[in-house]
Amino acid sequence: MGTYYKIILSMTIFLFTIVIFLWLIQWVVFIDVILSWGSLVWIRFRPVWIQKIIVPLYAIVRRFIPTTAGGMDFTPLIIFILIELLTSVIFKIDPSIMGFLSR
Repeated sequence: MGTYYKIILSMTIFLFTIVIFLWLIQWVVFIDVILSWGSLVWIRFRPVWIQKIIVPLYAIVRRFIPTTAGGMDFTPLIIFILIELLTSVIFKIDPSIMGFLSR
């Protein structure tokens, strides 16, 4: 194999790993949103592993963007939008990643 091919393959694997990581974060945020609905009926349940991921992520977003309006927190929505933007940029950089994901 040529050096150029190895570099391209390494970049594709790296970008693929980033996409999978972003999707995992997106699922954790989604689970947190579903669990937060339990507080409407006085059920407060948020596993520690979700808190360790979500709380710092929410803090970063809240530091740069005001995310509350009328008592509602739009931080998860902003995170979803940012993840979708990042994955679309990654797919534009290397369209072959979509081939890995469709198999």
